Amino acid sequence: MKLQIDNWCTLPTAMGEFRMYDTTDDNISVICMGDIKSQGELPLLRIHSSCRSSEVFGALDCDCADQLRETMKNLAIEGRGVIIYQQQEGRGQGLSLKITAVRSMECDNLDTAQAFEKMGLEQDVRTYAEAVDFLKQLNISAVRLVSNNPRKHQYLNDHGIQTQMVNTNPNVRPENKEYLFTKNEKLGHRLPLEATDYVSEPVYFYHSDQPWGELSNFSRHSVFIDGVIWPTTEHYYQAQKFTHEAHREYIRCASTPMLAKSQAYELVDQFGTNDWVTIREDIMRKALRAKFTQHPDLAIKLLSSGNRNLVERTTNDKYWGDPGDGSGQNRLGILLMEVRAGLTSQASLASEQVEYC
Repeated sequence: MKLQIDNWCTLPTAMGEFRMYDTTDDNISVICMGDIKSQGELPLLRIHSSCRSSEVFGALDCDCADQLRETMKNLAIEGRGVIIYQQQEGRGQGLSLKITAVRSMECDNLDTAQAFEKMGLEQDVRTYAEAVDFLKQLNISAVRLVSNNPRKHQYLNDHGIQTQMVNTNPNVRPENKEYLFTKNEKLGHRLPLEATDYVSEPVYFYHSDQPWGELSNFSRHSVFIDGVIWPTTEHYYQAQKFTHEAHREYIRCASTPMLAKSQAYELVDQFGTNDWVTIREDIMRKALRAKFTQHPDLAIKLLSSGNRNLVERTTNDKYWGDPGDGSGQNRLGILLMEVRAGLTSQASLASEQVEYC
């Protein structure tokens, strides 16, 4: 099978503008951020197996749709990367057997591994031959593979594609908690499921739809600043890179914070303010104070973190964030802790005034 690299169309999404390429097989889709012929060294790659229940109908009992959205966000942030989407339901067993297995889990109180065992099925029969062929056609021999599945890494490594592991960060819900732990314990996956609720542990945040996502600039909480309503703090922050009102309004009207960021990046070299580096922290501080004072529920959430360190956990921005190993400056986390301290002082002062009265 040959990837038709000259036959593609634009794929506009809430995360940004991707390209979809012709694979000549309706069971396999290839999308990428940027030109697929110019992905550079070690591009992000996800080989994603279809999950109709979560991706089409919004089922909450797995992490498939979560992983796909997270990967698309990371590709949009980095401005490059490839997703190869394969119709391989039920870890390659097909949709019919998958439905039977899930029904067995429901009726017999089994986990996903036990259900497959009861039916006499192998746990994972997926293959990735077409993905390997596409990568070799593109002269890509090493990737950062977005996957918690060591079997997938092993397959690519065995077939001439060297991989570095990039974990996805699951949104653990009551509906999928047992499923996620089963994937780690019985299927050998490496999902980062360590507890984050202990008071001595840092609070790690990044994606707005994951735990502690309220701390993200991308969280869907509007702010009222300088007489204008901004859909998110990211919209406000990105718009302040420009002095011309038309550019600010263009960014403010972006349908998502991801688009606000990408649109600002497209314009900033030509129209951006010259003193941005010196004023950016003041802009961010102003946005955060507005967000957490104008939304009382967010203030309560922030205060509930106590004295824990707040860390934006990302490898994409070592100024505002940190990969979790201390190599980044984590300025966003530091400013959030500054805002938290201010809220704590205000709460303490209000309490003292009540007692005095």
